[in-house]
Amino acid sequence: MQELFDKMKEYLNMDTEISFDEFDGYYKKVVAFLNDNWQELNEEDTMHMLFILDNLKSNGEDRAKRKEKEAKKYAKMAQRTEIWANALIKRLRDAGLTDEEIGKRYEAIYETV
Repeated sequence: MQELFDKMKEYLNMDTEISFDEFDGYYKKVVAFLNDNWQELNEEDTMHMLFILDNLKSNGEDRAKRKEKEAKKYAKMAQRTEIWANALIKRLRDAGLTDEEIGKRYEAIYETV
């Protein structure tokens, strides 16, 4: 989990954009991790994963708008990350967090990047 989070922080601090292959590879690692571990994530790790998913989704949506051959693939990745993000948000709500608390914790993570 920490490796995925650290990699996202690295991506966000880069001056250049990563290639489709690297984006796709990272996305697949995130989804594979979630498929195997999402139910065991503690609250902090769930928030970190939400941060990762939100950034994947927004970058995927942005790239999907471009007239590139991978545009449809980026759109699919953005849709799938949104599904995962919604599942994690529901999990946090079920754990008793309000949307305001989730938002504050999310912003605190963003400030550390």
